[in-house]
Amino acid sequence: MTPHDATRRWLVAGLVAGLVLAASVTGVSAQSTGADQTPKAATDQATALAKQQQNPISSLISVPLQGNWDFGLGDRDATGTLFNIQPVVPFGVSRSTNLVLRVILPLASQPGSGDVRVNGVGDVVMTAFFSPAKSGRFTWGAGPVVLLPTATTNALGSEKFGVGPSAVVLTQPGPWTIGLLFNHIWSTSGADDREDVNSTFLQPFVNYNLGNGLAVGAVFEATANWKADEHWTAPLVFTVSKVARLGKRPVNFVAGAGPTVASPEGGSTWRFRVMAVFLFPR
Repeated sequence: MTPHDATRRWLVAGLVAGLVLAASVTGVSAQSTGADQTPKAATDQATALAKQQQNPISSLISVPLQGNWDFGLGDRDATGTLFNIQPVVPFGVSRSTNLVLRVILPLASQPGSGDVRVNGVGDVVMTAFFSPAKSGRFTWGAGPVVLLPTATTNALGSEKFGVGPSAVVLTQPGPWTIGLLFNHIWSTSGADDREDVNSTFLQPFVNYNLGNGLAVGAVFEATANWKADEHWTAPLVFTVSKVARLGKRPVNFVAGAGPTVASPEGGSTWRFRVMAVFLFPR
């Protein structure tokens, strides 16, 4: 990769993050989804915010900052680090429809050959969910997912543009949040000497809210690379979370850990996670 290519990818990644964060600060209005509405008599604002944040397509603007540590990589049992910036911005496109823009900007530090580590920005994944502004027992959304080749080094990215479908469905009966998020990406263009992208992501999730913004949960993050001999990488992360305030800003603090249920040879054995989700209620 030339210095010019690296600079261009840093600029693209920075532009994407900047646009989304700017939109979140300005507070674009959106219709409230049925799944994140709370009864007027509810007094537990922290739990209400926790349930909204657990809904991937709620009308709540949020900026999750997620740190992951993957242990047991390779012959040396090395540790990989992945820090995701994941802003979520809802837009009201009509009285009946919301558009929820979700972006994942990864910053990675992965073990390389010998004692060398590979550090930099990975490929950006952007998803646009169209969902009903009012929903019943189930909340759902669907739309396109886009892969942008923003990686600053070849080892952290695919050097491919990709597109595909994405969908999410969830229900929130009582203290529960139960749902499933899905996407599939095929590469459409990019470097001819790199393998095409053909990958599936499945994310079933469950949370139980204990009150006062405290919740326990589990999330299964299964990624299938259909071009590889061993397809699946699937960490199962058990979490504890608490909505608190930093000054006047509500923040959902999350800690979690769990085994990697499936991985290619040399993959991680378990994952540890900490996350702070900055919330912007209206």
